Amino acid sequence: MESVVKQFLITVGGVLVGLVLFLFIGPFLLISMLAASAGSGPTHPSNMVLTLDLREEMTDQRPSNPFAALGGEPALLDVITRIDAARTDDAVKGIFIRANTMGMPAAQAEEIRAALAAFRESGKFVVAHVQSDAMRLSMPGYMAVADSDEVWLQETSEFQPMGLSAEVTFLAGTLQRYHMQAQFETREDYKTAANSLTQRTFTPAHRESMLSLMNGLYETMLANIAADRGITAEQARAAIEGTPYTAQRAVELRLVDQIGRPEEAERAALARAEGSELYPFEDYKPHARSGGRVIAVVQGEGAIVSGPEEDDFFGGDEVFNSDRVARALLDASEDEEVAAIVFRVNSPGGSVVASDQVLAALRTAQERGKRVVVSMGDVAASGGYYVSAYADEIVASNATITGSIGVVGGKLIIGPAFDHYLSTNTETITVGSPMVEMFTGERPFNQAERAVFTAAIDRIYTGFVGLVAEGREMTPEQVRAIAGGRVWTGQQALERGLVDHIGGFQVALARARALAGIAEDDRVQLRFYPAEENPFEAFGRLFGASSESAEALVRLNAVLSDPRTQRALAALREEDANIRAESEAMTIR
Repeated sequence: MESVVKQFLITVGGVLVGLVLFLFIGPFLLISMLAASAGSGPTHPSNMVLTLDLREEMTDQRPSNPFAALGGEPALLDVITRIDAARTDDAVKGIFIRANTMGMPAAQAEEIRAALAAFRESGKFVVAHVQSDAMRLSMPGYMAVADSDEVWLQETSEFQPMGLSAEVTFLAGTLQRYHMQAQFETREDYKTAANSLTQRTFTPAHRESMLSLMNGLYETMLANIAADRGITAEQARAAIEGTPYTAQRAVELRLVDQIGRPEEAERAALARAEGSELYPFEDYKPHARSGGRVIAVVQGEGAIVSGPEEDDFFGGDEVFNSDRVARALLDASEDEEVAAIVFRVNSPGGSVVASDQVLAALRTAQERGKRVVVSMGDVAASGGYYVSAYADEIVASNATITGSIGVVGGKLIIGPAFDHYLSTNTETITVGSPMVEMFTGERPFNQAERAVFTAAIDRIYTGFVGLVAEGREMTPEQVRAIAGGRVWTGQQALERGLVDHIGGFQVALARARALAGIAEDDRVQLRFYPAEENPFEAFGRLFGASSESAEALVRLNAVLSDPRTQRALAALREEDANIRAESEAMTIR
């Protein structure tokens, strides 16, 4: 009986392991093998027109999670680097683009625009199609493709209204109505992140800040559209502010070149490259560059937080975890092959403690002899500027949102709402410091707690101003004049000494080359940090197993699936059955 139970448990265990292997590891292993086989030899057509769809939402940075790509969300840095590789690839004749019409960050649009301009300067073409079926047309999305050799517009979609708008929903009245309250301290008036909870409408400082930012972005986009469409700034302003138009009127105003459906635009693109075929941009794998010096690209995207890294098996890394990013900076600085570091920052800010951890790692990298250039994405504000302040150079796009040198902190008081609507009664017993329940959501700050919290906010703000002053070689008074929580466009930040150069990722790479003494024509390799995880490591984290264990399971599965192994096992099972039969017969006797 014992042997039967043992055999049953072994069988059940084998089935469960097989199910895990089949349902989880098998597909990923297959994908990995397909990717490896795709990269092992030339699979691209010898003559092709890449098809790039910009209508999908795009992250700024490439994920380190090997399975995040299964989500299908493209990354700006991948798009830019592939366009740059296609620029020098003789097999690529041009790019056909489906333009973004629903909205994208202006800084993303600027970087794509610059990459496409360099692509065209190499003698290749870009054809773009606009298919707007909403009531507005994305101004950044249009700007990204306005310099194309041909811009097509579907006749029935017309040329929709263009401009910028910002909607803020203020909840102070709602909170009051439902017996809740928000208590926040800000440094200073222009630090408006909490205004949606504490105010009923725009404060004068909030309105001024928003209008300054929006006007700066608008003027930048108007200038780019005018230059790309070959019209004056006045003509561009009149044309944009006169939208919407029929498709034919858009042609007359030189906003588009051709009228037609996407298929017609595709045929026009292929006609420019006789003998070519359309090829998906996401499937285009440029030949890996070997040789040359190494430039590390350290990535940080999302809200800056401390604490353990969260495992999202299919997700990207859109949380700026201070442990992960600080370790990436330190790893890059310890790599003897790395000549310089480009630190890509795309963050609206977050924890001051987490930001300080990352800044300390950046300064350690500099102490180890690495030059660090910060490349700002569409936003690098508050904590995003904090982690950048000591870089050797800071590069921002015209449309980057940066600055916000200020502090905000507080709490939401929800206890009275529970008491009123749910008849709850929350009581607290404490020991230790009288400030131990300072951040309770049951009641507002008392006088002593408010004084302690205000002093902490003052210290953080003073420290923030001081580190910016030291990092940017300014006086604290100069920093305070442009701080106060104000946000700036990249161009406005340049005028105020907060950044050094205007441009995107490629400009930051050029500056890193120059600081490292690498000639402009010398070959370089990009090495991304955090490095992409081994698929077995990602799988192991998900199931609490080590990467070695997961890899061993896969290898064991592969061995067990081999026909020769299966024949050997069948022979062993047959022999085992004979032995068992003989043994049982002897026992019966």
